[in-house]
Amino acid sequence: MRKLQAFLHISADGYFSGPGGDLSWTRHDQDPEYKQWADENTRGESVLGFGRTTYQMMASFWPSPMALEREPAMAKKMNASTKVVFSRSLNETTWNNTMLVKGDAVEEMRKLKQEPGPPLTILGSGSIVRQLAEAGLVDEFQLLITPVAIGGGRTLFEGAAKKLELDHVSTRTFQNGKVLLIYKPQSS
Repeated sequence: MRKLQAFLHISADGYFSGPGGDLSWTRHDQDPEYKQWADENTRGESVLGFGRTTYQMMASFWPSPMALEREPAMAKKMNASTKVVFSRSLNETTWNNTMLVKGDAVEEMRKLKQEPGPPLTILGSGSIVRQLAEAGLVDEFQLLITPVAIGGGRTLFEGAAKKLELDHVSTRTFQNGKVLLIYKPQSS
């Protein structure tokens, strides 16, 4: 079975997006160690998954000349990667290598995990991550904590119907103050 991981930026006060979906607080100030880690992460093979909102944000930035200038390695990887967007309201996708999935996200992810292929990584997309986590489909949570308090927004497991117990796997602190926390769901 393919592994499913979720990668999200989280503010120090626990939000994955600010009021109105603001993500400017995620700060792209990159110390050399953080930049090396981010570049190494782009070398991994993974099918990228998104909800509609995150997909539209990513699709408007990564294929742009600005993205290619600012983050050439990441832009190349994002544009070349196979992508899946879970949306009932989108009728088409414009970003290359993107498959639109209009069915139930949980059932569709169950099917994807059963297929052969590289790991699956959900980027952002908090409501999709919550649904998949509640269904027991997420194998690993990668939470990148940014040292900023934004005072409001959306929390990752907002509206969760049940408690999700997590086991700590590892922690990595970067010189820019960001902290990567990796968790896996506790075995039942």
